[in-house]
Amino acid sequence: MTKVMIHIMLLTMLMQSPPAAFAQYFHEKEHLLAESGDDTAKINLLLELGEFYVSRDFEKALLYLQEAFLLSTEHGNKEGIAASLLWQGRAYYYKDAYEIAFRYLERAGQMYYNLGSDIGLANYYFAKGAINRIIGNNLQALQDFQHMIGYSKLAESDDLLALGYLSLGSFYIDRAELSLARKYLHEALNISERIGDQTKSAIVLTNLGRSFTQIHAPDSALYFLEKGLEIRKALKQDRGIANSLYEMGKAYLIKKDPKQALDHFDASKDLYIAMKDDTGICINLIALAEAYALSNNFTEARSLANESLSLADNLNNPKLKSTAYLSLANIEATNNNYEAAYAYALLHKNLEDSLAIANRERIIRELEVKFQSAQKDGEIALLTSQNELQKRNNQLLTISIGALIAVLLLTFILLRVKLAVASKQRKLYEHERTIGQQSAKLKEQEQQVLRHQLESKNRELASKALEMLRINETIGNIIEKLEQCSLESQGNSMMEKNIKDIIAGLETQLKNNSWNEFDSIFKQIHSDFYHKLLHICPDLSPAEIKVAAFLKLNLSTKEIAAITYKSESGVKSTRYRLRQKLGLQSDDSLIPYLIQL
Repeated sequence: MTKVMIHIMLLTMLMQSPPAAFAQYFHEKEHLLAESGDDTAKINLLLELGEFYVSRDFEKALLYLQEAFLLSTEHGNKEGIAASLLWQGRAYYYKDAYEIAFRYLERAGQMYYNLGSDIGLANYYFAKGAINRIIGNNLQALQDFQHMIGYSKLAESDDLLALGYLSLGSFYIDRAELSLARKYLHEALNISERIGDQTKSAIVLTNLGRSFTQIHAPDSALYFLEKGLEIRKALKQDRGIANSLYEMGKAYLIKKDPKQALDHFDASKDLYIAMKDDTGICINLIALAEAYALSNNFTEARSLANESLSLADNLNNPKLKSTAYLSLANIEATNNNYEAAYAYALLHKNLEDSLAIANRERIIRELEVKFQSAQKDGEIALLTSQNELQKRNNQLLTISIGALIAVLLLTFILLRVKLAVASKQRKLYEHERTIGQQSAKLKEQEQQVLRHQLESKNRELASKALEMLRINETIGNIIEKLEQCSLESQGNSMMEKNIKDIIAGLETQLKNNSWNEFDSIFKQIHSDFYHKLLHICPDLSPAEIKVAAFLKLNLSTKEIAAITYKSESGVKSTRYRLRQKLGLQSDDSLIPYLIQL
């Protein structure tokens, strides 16, 4: 009975508008059709009418949709052609002519793909998924519904997205994967409530109820089913109300409450009778038979099951006949009439087997058709590809020749430019080399002049040092003579005191004036010597700095002692301390170190 219920559920999804008001609206549209011209407005009106009648009146729907197709073809309206093909496919789906339905849908899908219509492709995959679900091609149906959701998102259509999630939820209910089913149904419910689509909200709630019926949780099932029924009653959706009542009756069967089940199945059947929906009447007769069997009224149960069998036979619906046989087998088994139960069970099994074989044969035929179609398409695609490849090769050859000429021309121009640049660079290099040579000569001359000046200054400084040495020696001799006079005049204290004062004054003046004059000249010649020396060793004493300056002029210890009025041993001691502070190993390395500093 699963496929029958799938069919009913899909019908319910697509036929949920208030019947009286909706029908009146489309009757008015039919009157407008006669007054419309052959333009886009008429095409849209024909498509709207065809869509309305597609599940209600096959002949009328086909009439409107074929006229829309012809008019769209005349006007080159590709959207109109695609839509008419899509809804003709849906019309044949409701007639259970699935192979024809597929052919129309495939043509529509290809057009929508070429047009880049996301909404069109979403509708195409929904219709294709519905057929694959009915015929038991579950894997393909799942992929179709997933594609529908993807294109609905691209089209940013919440209405189609909710329908896609609802289709997946219903699909997983029939697969008994209830956690996945509820996940998608809740997604559909959230979107439907957000956009205010109460029709879809009611369908989702009904499917949630079905999911709990499957796990024999009737109280939870009834909670959702009653909420869905309440919405449908408010919207006056007779088909939806009939579906909700039927599902609630099934929940009451699980609760072992035949009275409530009978009331709901009877109410559902009456609505289907009013809508002249024989399939809905048939499934309710089977359900009523099960309810009467539960209340041990086997006579009524048997009568209703036989009535459903007769109606299924009139509908030429083998699936319904198989379900009716199974119901009769269950009724007879419950009534301990095992021989009759076996006979009905055997009829059910044979019919199911024949249906399975027919379904397999149909699938094989469809696969053969698809294979042949794909093979032809492949041959056409191959020829097209070869032609395109030849065109591309010719274009590529033309482009290659043009590119080669352009490259050769560009290479010639670049070579000319490169030679011109190289010539200029060579001249520039020679000019720069000449300037460099002249600059080197000037620099060498300047260095020679500087060296001469430095040598001259050093000679001047050395002369000054020697002059200081001679002056010091002369003054030293004078001081010695004055000291001799001082010894001779020991009896004359006044004269002795004056001589000593003169000696002291001479020594002081000699030391200060000689050093100051020397230091001034030394700084002019070797301006950064003191700075470098103190940078290397900041804790040098003034005496050590003086000795370092004299050593830089390569003066001997004896000469330094004479200039500075120190003993040679004192100068040697100062040299030793200076060498230690500068971190030098021997005294021989001190003078070269100071000279190059």
